[in-house]
Amino acid sequence: MDGIVGIYSPDDNELVNKTFLATGACQHRGKASTGLAIANRKGIYVHKGLGRIAEVIDYNTIKTFQDLEPVAAIGNIGYTKRKIAEKINSEPIEIYPKTYSKFKIVLTMDGYLIKDDDLRTELEMDYSLQTDNKTEVVGALLHKYVIQDGITFEAGEKLVNKLHGRATFALTALVHDGKEIYLIALNDSKAFEPFCYSTIDGAFVVSSESCSHRRLNGLTEKEYDGAEMTICSSKGNETKRLREETMMPDIFQGVYYGNVGSLFRGKEIFQIRRELGLKLTDYYKNSRADVVIPNPESGWGVTVGVAEGLKKKLFPALIKLPQAVRTFQEGAQQTRSQEVGLKFGGIDSLLKDKNIAMGDDSIVRGSVSEGGSVWVVYNSGAKFIEFWISYGPMFFPSFKEWHRGIECLDELAVQRAFADDNPYDKTLEELNSAVAKLIGVDEVRYNLQENILKIAGKGSFQALDASYPIDEEFWPDWLKLEFDKYKRSRK
Repeated sequence: MDGIVGIYSPDDNELVNKTFLATGACQHRGKASTGLAIANRKGIYVHKGLGRIAEVIDYNTIKTFQDLEPVAAIGNIGYTKRKIAEKINSEPIEIYPKTYSKFKIVLTMDGYLIKDDDLRTELEMDYSLQTDNKTEVVGALLHKYVIQDGITFEAGEKLVNKLHGRATFALTALVHDGKEIYLIALNDSKAFEPFCYSTIDGAFVVSSESCSHRRLNGLTEKEYDGAEMTICSSKGNETKRLREETMMPDIFQGVYYGNVGSLFRGKEIFQIRRELGLKLTDYYKNSRADVVIPNPESGWGVTVGVAEGLKKKLFPALIKLPQAVRTFQEGAQQTRSQEVGLKFGGIDSLLKDKNIAMGDDSIVRGSVSEGGSVWVVYNSGAKFIEFWISYGPMFFPSFKEWHRGIECLDELAVQRAFADDNPYDKTLEELNSAVAKLIGVDEVRYNLQENILKIAGKGSFQALDASYPIDEEFWPDWLKLEFDKYKRSRK
């Protein structure tokens, strides 16, 4: 869930500032680290650190990098790779071969690689791997194939095929061959991670979110299909699809992760979320609510649709406080609950003695209620809460959490609600009732997967039905057993 950017624009006096602005526009969650890398005809230079982009990249950094007359640049706002953010794992990352190579590569990536031990073993003879970051493994493989085939589509195809079925990625890379600079953009064969490009005032701009193009006063030309690669050089820019595969874009990007102004497979994310809210009101036709409120910030879109569908007043009665901290990545349930409690404040005059329809994007672990936003709404005097959820019941964890073991399954709200039972053979109404009791609201109203499919399109619904972009041979054993149970229950 990193935000990544790449820009190729020789003789551009604003190249570094454009990269700064485009990178900062990305919504991707985390933002625990930031980095920029620029390349000129002499080499590649990296500046990165812990913190948000305005804390790491200042005016002097931008000016210094611009004075180096760059040809291309890449940027990253980083998701925390470990529980404690470490600068060494921040991006962009430089690849260090153990023997001389004329090719220098610095890259950044949004995505995840499963079980990389064998790949590290394969690479350690030829590369000095500096980090625990899987981006470095992908970058070393790219370097290896560039040595074999040059800066070509053949090198990109080898990387795609090597990682097929065990990784999702969208990457931008700067490559220096000793004479000139190349910018490479490449994604995985299933197009799981969002990735798009545009040409704005002569600059080729690739980003993990289309809002980067709007920030530079441009429009997105195209979202990448699977295994699509762009090579930018002094000879021009060329894009080619390297492997034909059924695409599986991550539907949760449209429901939760993405910036509301960005595109998701051609559709504005805000409208996806609004339409999900309208679909909810088509299914749950009755409501006791006096007013509708969002669970900020990602709950706004669905709540607009719910309010529109119910023909009820929409109030910002729950506010995110200035001292709010990010809790999405916090692993400990108690710590998450305590931190969620610091995030929100309620407006008593809008909530007291009211029946509330509260909209949110999803229920993952359920910590939103334990000392969090639900408690704040009740504490402000609300009598009754209907919790309207744009996504469906989340039975399975993200594959990016598998490394934590079976606890990433057991901590999910649906699994907790049926800790001594089987959640997979329950009706939607039974799921709604059990999760409502778990998180402490009067009602939960989950969405139907068929409705989400109609609005967001085909893709990976990994949390709802285990439609992972990862081949089953790479699944952990505990997940294989759980999925077998799921299939038996759904027959």
